[in-house]
Amino acid sequence: MGTEFVCCSFLLLLCVSIAPGNVAASHTGDDGVGVLRLPEQKDVHSASHMGMGMGMGMEEDDLLNPGAKVFATIKDIEVGKTMPIYFPYVDDPTSFQFLPKHKTLHIPLSSEQLPQLLRFFSFPPDSHQALAMEQTLKICEMEAPKGEVQGCFTSLESLVDFAQGIFGPDSQVGIVRSSMISKSTPLLQNYTVVESVEISSGKLIACHNEPYPYAVYACHFQWGSVNKVFKVSLRGDNGDLVDAAFLCHMDTSTWSAGHIGFRLLRLKPGESEICHFFPAYDMVVVP
Repeated sequence: MGTEFVCCSFLLLLCVSIAPGNVAASHTGDDGVGVLRLPEQKDVHSASHMGMGMGMGMEEDDLLNPGAKVFATIKDIEVGKTMPIYFPYVDDPTSFQFLPKHKTLHIPLSSEQLPQLLRFFSFPPDSHQALAMEQTLKICEMEAPKGEVQGCFTSLESLVDFAQGIFGPDSQVGIVRSSMISKSTPLLQNYTVVESVEISSGKLIACHNEPYPYAVYACHFQWGSVNKVFKVSLRGDNGDLVDAAFLCHMDTSTWSAGHIGFRLLRLKPGESEICHFFPAYDMVVVP
């Protein structure tokens, strides 16, 4: 299975190429393997994960969370429409760039090995980094809901193998992700839709970057689901432009009525598709 990627314009559908040694390393193991440090203040409850648990209800306070302002419907991305959207700033882009497979293959991704992993990375057991690693490992070890397949991936090669197992062994694999915002861009502001283009529909894999000393993506795919992904060009009130990945779940009839997307948009299960914008550090994998 190869790692040839479909390339399209801009950052949204891109040809991923991670050169060996592309590491912002502050720790090197005895074997010389460089690994990324966890950011000291990275929020381990990423706003992007509000789109992961499709049947999960959330507390009423979450409706007031600025990070929840990522949900919309297809009619909301018509050219000229304006809506408030939250796009988190990415302080260190290397934190979501895959390392070469040979640099992570020998490091276990296992809760049972957490004490050894903390020693390897020199993280105290009661540290912020230890908590983040523990939560990521729990996510990676969760049993997939009925009708879904999921997994955690630490290299481009392993993600491509997973995707080709779903799309077909001879399929090419593309990655759709949003462009990054600058430090001067407000995290939450009104955006006006400049352009909206459907990129792909059918089999799509959503992948969420999890806090870890190097890039770990929790990816999930639902068999029989109907999804669409769009590239949406947006202009903020401050004038900044964002090209955003916009994923739509077309059949919501089996979702919990308590899902935050329904409550934010004042909709009911099966009444409409539910879509959400992706931050720059998450991605959609498409054939």
